[in-house]
Amino acid sequence: MKNRTRISDENLLMIVLAFMCFSIGIWGNYRQLWLSDNGFDIVSISRLFSVALICSAVISFIISLFSYKIKVKNVTLLSIILRIISMIILLITKDNFIIKTCMLLCIMCEVIFSIAYYPLLTFITKTDESYRKKTLIEYFARDIGIVSCGLLIGVTLGKYVFNYDTCLILALISSIIASIFLLVYKSNEHHKKTINLVKSTKKLLVNKINKTYLINQLIINISYGIIFDLIMLILTDYINFNVAFTSVFIIVCNVLGSVAATILSKIGTNLSITMSSIIKFGSRSIGYVLAFVFGSIPMFIVAIVMAFITSRILEDKVTGSFLQIIDEEDQFLYGNIRYFVACLGEGIGAFLAGILVVKSVKYLFLGAGILTIVQTIILIYLDKIKKNWFNY
Repeated sequence: MKNRTRISDENLLMIVLAFMCFSIGIWGNYRQLWLSDNGFDIVSISRLFSVALICSAVISFIISLFSYKIKVKNVTLLSIILRIISMIILLITKDNFIIKTCMLLCIMCEVIFSIAYYPLLTFITKTDESYRKKTLIEYFARDIGIVSCGLLIGVTLGKYVFNYDTCLILALISSIIASIFLLVYKSNEHHKKTINLVKSTKKLLVNKINKTYLINQLIINISYGIIFDLIMLILTDYINFNVAFTSVFIIVCNVLGSVAATILSKIGTNLSITMSSIIKFGSRSIGYVLAFVFGSIPMFIVAIVMAFITSRILEDKVTGSFLQIIDEEDQFLYGNIRYFVACLGEGIGAFLAGILVVKSVKYLFLGAGILTIVQTIILIYLDKIKKNWFNY
């Protein structure tokens, strides 16, 4: 009887994840175009996203400091409810300040949901199978959200035209359904052990590998934010794809990335961190630099495709290798510090994107290319000190 309850609870949380990721897939991609349609220019949008991501980093880290005192389900549910309220307000207001505030809240709530969901799932199961299921549902639901709305934009149903407000409505409905399923779920959270945060943080950061890896995370996420935080606007406004084709283009790139990741996971088991870094980030930086040098739309497209594909490959080598050396009791704290740094970097990247794109799209690739080269060098250096550390 107990096993049945666990299976039921796991499936319930997977349903919550599916509806939320469908909603995030829609709104996370099309809010750029919604804002543009409502009179915001690309510089304003980049700054708005930048502030939202940096605020998300700070808030998520503060929550992690009190994680042993709060219930994860309550945090997860509150993030969904606040996001729902924000989306409802966005549908009925035209005031710029209110729109900015609600957008900030939407993005922060999505970040908090992403952080809180997996810890909530671990109260039921920690198996590799459940993690693979979570990852599959997350990718699939987001991709379905992107492509379904992309193909429907502009479609007329009687007198009604499917537009970006419709995307917002679908994302809202999906979030409401997710909140209902989460309300039904009965949490079985146990009290977590109180930890000495100062002592634990100091122990983590005194390690040279951990400190250097966090610097690496900051740099690569700045690079990521420069290209990907405005990707829909770049593809539609500057490369001149229509919205439907852009949606299909992103899905195809993601599928190619997943296929490449599967192939490399089978044939690349003996790859070193250095070689993995060169394959994953070295090839990406070459694409970025060539896009800047040639400054042509075909090269922009090639660089973006390479970036999408390489974003999904060899994560076990360039990320997992450094997370595995963290003691089990410090994993949650280090994970939150790492997320704080990554989110901060992406926020800086989004801000820089707005500055660089005004000069020319090719400068986006120059900025991202330089940072990716630096980050690749840091990873190669990390591989060297990691080997020395283990040999010592």
